[in-house]
Amino acid sequence: MTNYLIISSLLNFLAAFVLAFAVVLRGRNNRINVRFGVFAFTVGCWSAGYFLWQISPGATRALFFTRFLMLAAYFVPITFLHFVLHLCGEERKGWVRTGYAIAIGFGLLNFTPLMVQDVRPVLEFAQWPRAGRWFFTYLLFFVIYTGYAILHLLRSRRGATGGRAAQLRYILIATMVGFPGGATNFPLWYGVPIPPLGNALVFLYLVIMAHAVSRYHLPLVTYDFVQAAVYMGLSVTLAIFFLVGYTVCAPLVGMDLNSSTLLNGFLLATLVSLFYLWAVPRLKRGADRVLEQTYLRRRSGQHVRLKELSQRVITISSEQEMFSYAVREIAQTLDIAHAGILLRGEYDNAYSLRAGVAWDREGFTARSLPADSALVELLQQKLEPVLFDGTEGELDEPVLAQLEALRATMPFEAAFPIISDNSVLGALVLGPRGDRERYTENDLSLLESVCLQLAVNMRARQLERRSNQTEKLIALGTLAAGLAHEMRNPLVSIQTFSALLRERGSDPDFLQEFSNVVQRDVNRIASIVENVSTFAESNQVQLTEVQLADVLRTVAEIFGAELTRSHVQLILPTAPLLAIRGNYSQLLQVFLNLVQNAVQAMEDRPDSRIVVTAQPKSSGTALLCVSVTDNGPGIDPLLLPRIFDPFITTKDTGQRRGKHGMGLGLAIVKRIVQQHHGEIEVQSTLGAGTMFRIYLPLT
Repeated sequence: MTNYLIISSLLNFLAAFVLAFAVVLRGRNNRINVRFGVFAFTVGCWSAGYFLWQISPGATRALFFTRFLMLAAYFVPITFLHFVLHLCGEERKGWVRTGYAIAIGFGLLNFTPLMVQDVRPVLEFAQWPRAGRWFFTYLLFFVIYTGYAILHLLRSRRGATGGRAAQLRYILIATMVGFPGGATNFPLWYGVPIPPLGNALVFLYLVIMAHAVSRYHLPLVTYDFVQAAVYMGLSVTLAIFFLVGYTVCAPLVGMDLNSSTLLNGFLLATLVSLFYLWAVPRLKRGADRVLEQTYLRRRSGQHVRLKELSQRVITISSEQEMFSYAVREIAQTLDIAHAGILLRGEYDNAYSLRAGVAWDREGFTARSLPADSALVELLQQKLEPVLFDGTEGELDEPVLAQLEALRATMPFEAAFPIISDNSVLGALVLGPRGDRERYTENDLSLLESVCLQLAVNMRARQLERRSNQTEKLIALGTLAAGLAHEMRNPLVSIQTFSALLRERGSDPDFLQEFSNVVQRDVNRIASIVENVSTFAESNQVQLTEVQLADVLRTVAEIFGAELTRSHVQLILPTAPLLAIRGNYSQLLQVFLNLVQNAVQAMEDRPDSRIVVTAQPKSSGTALLCVSVTDNGPGIDPLLLPRIFDPFITTKDTGQRRGKHGMGLGLAIVKRIVQQHHGEIEVQSTLGAGTMFRIYLPLT
C-alpha cells in the first residue's frame, strides 16, 4: 500500500503542477485563470508533501513533511471556493476573507501538536500521522467550504446552457470524485481502519478538471497533455476498481494480501487498462488503413468514378449519348458483364431498351418491359432498388415467380428505378458482378444518385421539348395570322382593279397599270407564302448578296400613295449603300412593316416624316446599322420591353387609329432579322418619336 501511495502522490504532484503552471501562463491577466492556478498549486504542494512523507526514512522527517502537506491542505478548501465563486460570477467577500483567515490561523498552529500530534504505526504503515486536539476544526472547515462551493456549482449549472453547462458539469463530477478520494486519508488519523485507497482519485480529479479547463473556454491546456492525462486517469481508475475487487475476493479464495501484491496488481491493471484504452484503438485504426490501402482501395476508386459519373451526365447534350455513356461507365466501374437502361416514352405502354452493354449475350433476349410487368410494378411500389441477393425471399410468391420468369430472358441481379415525380420513367438493369460481390450501401447510394441525375436530365429535356412544341405552335399561329395580315393589302389592290376592269377594260393605260399591279402583288403574295412556309419548317433562309438601296426604293414605291394620302415624308439615304448578305423578299417585308407602322402612327400629325439611315457599325464588326426613325407619338414605356412579342399591339396608344392591329408585324420583323444573323433594337420617347436599329451582316 505504501508503494501505491508513493506512486499516486507523485502522479498527483506532477499533474497538479503542470496544470497550475499551464493555466496561469496561458492567461495571467485572467482572474479565473489565476484563481484556478492557485488552487491547483495548493493541491500540488499537498501532493509533494505527501510524496516526501511516504518516502521519509524516519519518524522525525515523516512528521515534518506531514505538517508540510497539511500547511498546503489548509488552503485547498478556500482556494477552491475562491475559484468557484469567480467561475460562477459571484462575490462573497466575507466568506473568502474569513476562509483565508482561518487557513492562515491553521498554518500558525500547524507545527504544534494541536493540529498534528505525531506519527505512529497504523495497519501496515510505519509512520501515519495522529490528529491533534484541534484537527477536527480543519475537517469541519473542509466540509463547510467544499460543500458551499459545490452548492454554487449546482446553482450555476441549473441556469447554464451549451458549453458553459458542460463545463460546470465536468467540474462537479471532478469535485465529487476528487475530494472524497482525498478524504479517505483522514480516517486513519483517528485510528479508524479504513485504508486511503482513494488517494489516486485526486489524479482523476485533476484529469477531469484539465478536460473542463481545456475544452470549455477556461485557459487552454495543450491537447496532448489533456489526452494523455485522460487516458492515464481512466487507466488508474480502472486499476483501482480492480484493486478493490481483488481486495474483496482474495481472502475468499485463501490468497494473502500484502503491499507488494497490491502494488504489482495495481501497476499491472494500470498497464493493461492503458493498453486497451490507448493502444488498441490505434492498432485498429492502423489495421483499417491497411485494409483500405489493399482491399478497399479498388472500392474507393469505384465510388470516385460513380460520383464523377453523376456530375458528368449533366454536361452531355445528347440524350442517347447520355444513356450510352452512363450504362457503359457503370458496367466498367463495377465489373458488370451485362447492363441496360430501359425507358418509357410519353405515349408508350412499355419500357424499351435505350442503351445496353453486351445485352444480346447469355440470355438477354428481352428488349422491352411491359408497363404492367412485375418488375415495373415493384419498382413503382417501392421506389427503391430491387436486388436478388437473398432478400428477394421476402417478396410474395406470385411476384417472385413472375420475377424469376422475367430473369429467364433478362437475368438481372439488380434493378434501379429512374424516378421523377414519384413516377418510374425507366429502369437501370444490371447483371451479376464479375467478382460476385454484393452491393454495399455506398454502391446503392451512388447508383441511385446516377439514376436521379438521369431522371432530372430526362425531365428537363422533356419539359424543353414541350416548351419547344408550344413555342412552335405559337409561332405557327403567329405566321398563319401574319400571312393573312400581310396578304390583305395586295389582295385588296387586285380586287379593286378587278372591279374596275369592266368599266375601264378598253383603256390601254389602265390595262397596263392593272397588269403591273397584279404582277407586283401576286409576286409579293407568292413571296410571302414561300417565306411563311420556310418559317413553319424552321429551315434556314437562302441568303445572297442584296442591295439595300433596291429594297428601300421598292418600299417607297409600294407606300407611295399611302405616304401622300397621310402627308408623311419618307427620307431615304442619298449616299451609295453597302451590299448586305440577306434575302431580298424577307428584307422587303421587314422594312415594309416598319414603315407601315410608322405611317399609321403619324396619321394627321403635322410635319410627319420617316428617316432611314445606314452606316457600318462602329464596333468594327462586319455589320450594317440601318435606322428607321419617325417623329410620331412614341411607345408607352410599359409596352416597350415586350414590343417584339407576338400579339403585342400599340392600338391603345392611338397609333393604329381605326385599325386595331394584331401585334404580329414586329414579331415577324424580329424573327427575320434573327434568321439573317442580325440584331434589332428599339428606342422610343413619348411625344418625340421612335427609332428602330437593325444590324445586318455585310457581304
